[in-house]
Amino acid sequence: MDLNESEFDEKVVYTLRIELLNGKVILYPINTENKQYLIKRLRAKSDGIDEDEPLRFLWFETSINRMVIININSIARITFCFDFAYQLKNPNSYFDNFNILYKETLLEEKEIKDGEVRLHVIEDEYLPQAIIYHAGKAPDDLYDNNPSTYSELNNGCLAGLTIELEGDCQLRQFINIIDDDGEETFVPFNQITLMEVDNNLIFEKDEDELEGLVDE
Repeated sequence: MDLNESEFDEKVVYTLRIELLNGKVILYPINTENKQYLIKRLRAKSDGIDEDEPLRFLWFETSINRMVIININSIARITFCFDFAYQLKNPNSYFDNFNILYKETLLEEKEIKDGEVRLHVIEDEYLPQAIIYHAGKAPDDLYDNNPSTYSELNNGCLAGLTIELEGDCQLRQFINIIDDDGEETFVPFNQITLMEVDNNLIFEKDEDELEGLVDE
């Protein structure tokens, strides 16, 4: 029996495969809601009818409450791959696209193609709060790697970013990051190839909302 698109979405788990112009391939599991959101936006930009400003950044949520923002000018191709949900051991796993994680108890190796193996994370506690993959190379003085990683950041430090990405107000020129040792960094937004952050850096509950949760 043939399935319509909605029925098919209920039976599969989507992995977003993004090929960058530098040859790097990025994989992110996404749920059906985010798949539908992205498909709708990309189709609108593909049919020539959408009169809004061209997309500068593609953004979406992953299956483990992480926000990913990718510079459109860095993308070669986007493919919505799928697996049938019942075939997967852990459909919400996280691929270590940049090989930045240590092999801990809750990480497993998973073959993705032709013997290539990546770590994927069963729990998100080992992930840095923010990963920023810059255009260009890592610095000559080895001050940091590319991508840069950040931890112990303040909740809500990137608040309002989704409003900017939707085009409802002007996109900020720099991303301001203060890391755990107090160093303050400013990264030009248009030089960011990919940025991945915890949702709580962008969406911060206000005090009244938190008090309501406590009362419950």
